[in-house]
Amino acid sequence: MRYGCPVLECWFVQEVSGRGGGLSVHMSQEESLMFISTEGFSEETKADLHPPEDICASRFYYVTDPAGTFCSASLDPPKGSVVKPKCEIYPFMPHASVVRWASSLTNFFQSPVYLQADWFSVAAQGLDEQLTVSNIMRAVPGSSEPRVILSVSSKTPVFRSRLGEQVLLDCGFWVDPSSPLHGSGFSVEWRYQFRGEGRLVLAYDGKNDRFMETSESGAELDITNLYETGNASLILEEAQVRHSGTYICTVYLPHLMAQVAVDLEIIGLAMDVVQWDLCNLPMRSSSVDIIVTDMPCGKSY
Repeated sequence: MRYGCPVLECWFVQEVSGRGGGLSVHMSQEESLMFISTEGFSEETKADLHPPEDICASRFYYVTDPAGTFCSASLDPPKGSVVKPKCEIYPFMPHASVVRWASSLTNFFQSPVYLQADWFSVAAQGLDEQLTVSNIMRAVPGSSEPRVILSVSSKTPVFRSRLGEQVLLDCGFWVDPSSPLHGSGFSVEWRYQFRGEGRLVLAYDGKNDRFMETSESGAELDITNLYETGNASLILEEAQVRHSGTYICTVYLPHLMAQVAVDLEIIGLAMDVVQWDLCNLPMRSSSVDIIVTDMPCGKSY
C-alpha cells in the first residue's frame, strides 16, 4: 500500500423508507472506513489492517485509487487530531445525462454490461480548505473492494481575488485507463450559484469538440491542458463584484458524473496609504466649505 494514503473515516449515507410502509423517506448515516491503496489489496494486506470493532464490518471499504486522489496530505490529519477531513459515501446509480452538452455521450438506449455493478459516490473535503474531491467508484456486486473510475477535484475550494485580476478556479479530472469508459468522451460544465440563483457559465462538449452558447463573457478553458492532463480549470479574464459566489465544476462521462464546488470571493482594490500635511491639503482654494474628519490631532506613529 502506498505510503501516505490515509484511512478515511466517512459516513455512509443512504435513503431509507419511512416506517409503516409509508411514502416518506429519510436519510440514514452509518460510520464507515475507507482503506486506500494505489495498487489494490491482498488478503494478507487486509489482515494486517486491524480495523476497529465498533464499526460494522460491512462498512469497511478497501479502495483502489490508482491516481492517488485520496492520498493527499490534507486528507490525513495528524495522529490524535480532533479536526478531521469530511467524508461521505453514497450509493450511486449510473444514468444518462439530459443536458445537451453531455447527451451525445449516451446516444444508445441500453446500458453496457460494465455498469451492472455496485457504484458509489464519495465526497471528501481536506483540512484547511486545501482540497475537495468527488470520486465515483465501482465494485463487483457484493464486494467491499471498489476501484476509483472517475475523480474530480479542486485544490482551491475557497479562492480570493482582487477586482480586475484574472481568476483561475482549479478543477481537474482523471478517468481510470483500465475502464472501458476511458476514451469514450467527456463533457465539462461550470455553473454559478449565489443566494439560491444560478446560471450556466461555460459548457464544453468534449466528444464533439464544441462550446455551448451562454450569456457569460470572459470565461474560458485551456483546451490543450484539458485534453493532455484533465485540467478543467475555469479562467475568468477579469474579476468583477458579480463573480462572487459558488462555482460548480461538473465532469460527465457516459452514464457517470462527478462535481466539486469552489467558492470565489472578490475583494476590493488595494489601497495606498499616504501622508498629508493637514495645513496643505491637495485642494484648490475656496473649493471646500467644510471638512468633517475623525482624524486625530497631532502625530501618530
